[in-house]
Amino acid sequence: MIKSMLSVVMLCLIGIMLTSCGTKGPLYIPEQRYPQVATPQVAPEAPASQPAN
Repeated sequence: MIKSMLSVVMLCLIGIMLTSCGTKGPLYIPEQRYPQVATPQVAPEAPASQPAN
């Protein structure tokens, strides 16, 4: 009796936790609403060639 009641309570708690998480409303891609500014990539400079002796 107690074991079946505990199972029902646990199932109810799990159901409540699953329905309470997540974003409400339609799904969207955040980059469309909040665009990210790309920083320019700087190419590494090649080492200077050594002068001929």
